[in-house]
Amino acid sequence: MHDILFRIGDRFAIHSYGVMAMIGFLAALFVARWRARRAGLVPDEVTDIAIWALLAGIVGSRVVYILQNTGYFFDTSRRDWSLLDLVKIWQGGLVFYGGFLGALAVTLLLLRAKKLKMLPVLDVLAPSLALGQGFGRIGCYLHGCCYGVPVRAGAWYGCVFPANSVPYDPQAPIPIPPGTPLWPTELVSAFDLFCIFIILSLFFRHKRRSGEVIALYLLLVAVERFIVEFFRGDTHLPGQFSLAQRISIGLFTAGVALMIYLKTGAPDKVPARK
Repeated sequence: MHDILFRIGDRFAIHSYGVMAMIGFLAALFVARWRARRAGLVPDEVTDIAIWALLAGIVGSRVVYILQNTGYFFDTSRRDWSLLDLVKIWQGGLVFYGGFLGALAVTLLLLRAKKLKMLPVLDVLAPSLALGQGFGRIGCYLHGCCYGVPVRAGAWYGCVFPANSVPYDPQAPIPIPPGTPLWPTELVSAFDLFCIFIILSLFFRHKRRSGEVIALYLLLVAVERFIVEFFRGDTHLPGQFSLAQRISIGLFTAGVALMIYLKTGAPDKVPARK
């Protein structure tokens, strides 16, 4: 864990979470522009959509995080309480599904306003989404959020964070004693998402209909998050599904429905590659 990369002066700190999030966005945007050009789309239009989707995603993910932690953000009895805590996203505190739904809503609105076909653009963006998420999960690891459940002492894959870091917060819903080795769920998710990026990138070259790539993205990301959530120590409660798992079920269902529609409906067909 390395939350603060370096400081500028006494008060301004550069957080690793924000840096990794920015690297992820720039990498995702570069790949999306390259893929848009190859798909016959206008890269600048994809850039406009990506920037607005990013802003909407940040707002959506932060709002959901605040709603999940209202007891902390609105506890005025805290000595360090401040309304500025609501916007300190560079210190972590973003919920992926909140960001995904916010970004998706804005993307669909922009596609309609620009009179662009929805499925071809979503196919172009899908691999980049997985790529950006992967870098974001590395940021989570460096910050200490999205941590895993305790593992047996001495396990080679166990990750021990600094004693005063997020995983060992005594006010957490499931308190964990400092020094306890935890599942490195952030790194597992990062690896999974980079693999999904590769799979989608390869599949993009062989898709037969517009919409197949975004449908596969929904299926793979939903399964990945549903499984990893069982090993999360910050959200999962034994004996019940977490909110993220319930949303995963919804996204998986949407992916299956889209696949069925593509097989039975009459969407745009992609010309065969020679």
